[in-house]
Amino acid sequence: MGAPKLWRGRTLDDRSAERREQLVDVGVDLLGSGGSAAVTMRAVTRLANLSPRYFYENFDDRRALVIAVYDRLETELRTRLSAVAPDTDPQGTVRSALEICATYFEEDPRRARVLLREPLTDDTLREHSAGRLPLFLRTVVPALGDDMDALLPNSEEALVISATALSGALVALYVDWIDGRLPVPRDRLVDAATEIVLSLARTGTQPRPGDPESDIVEP
Repeated sequence: MGAPKLWRGRTLDDRSAERREQLVDVGVDLLGSGGSAAVTMRAVTRLANLSPRYFYENFDDRRALVIAVYDRLETELRTRLSAVAPDTDPQGTVRSALEICATYFEEDPRRARVLLREPLTDDTLREHSAGRLPLFLRTVVPALGDDMDALLPNSEEALVISATALSGALVALYVDWIDGRLPVPRDRLVDAATEIVLSLARTGTQPRPGDPESDIVEP
């Protein structure tokens, strides 16, 4: 088999990959600035200065592009969180992870809209994340390492309840902060977010009345 054909030193696959990244770049700007309604094939190709042919070369429809934008930003955040080393104190581990989240959103508020706000209202992103743990648990929990079991609820039901409560609280906290409705320094925001995580985790691990553990009487 011969070598791949080159055009200005690049293969056809290279050029296709570059066009895809260019389209996703534009998608980040549109979705992060104007929401899902702003992401149309015409708007994307116009801003990318590409023909519709190249859009459909990479994406079946606008929904596929919206998902690609979300996945790119989530992967970026996960990569940053992978650098968090588990601390001997679980609170330190959680705080480090949540500070990374705050910094990531502060650097570019469009990221917060894509990862936090749009999944609440956009059917495509809601469906895309259905069946998975909410964003903050899917990012904070892996960062906990060996401390994870000590902080997570010990039943499936408690996990679902805590995950829903935790996600809602943290999304509201970070979105209000990014939008300027919560005018506090980043350190204060991270302290509050950390306390929310640890408080809900402690609540989830406590036995409820009627549970076998709650019937144990200490001597």
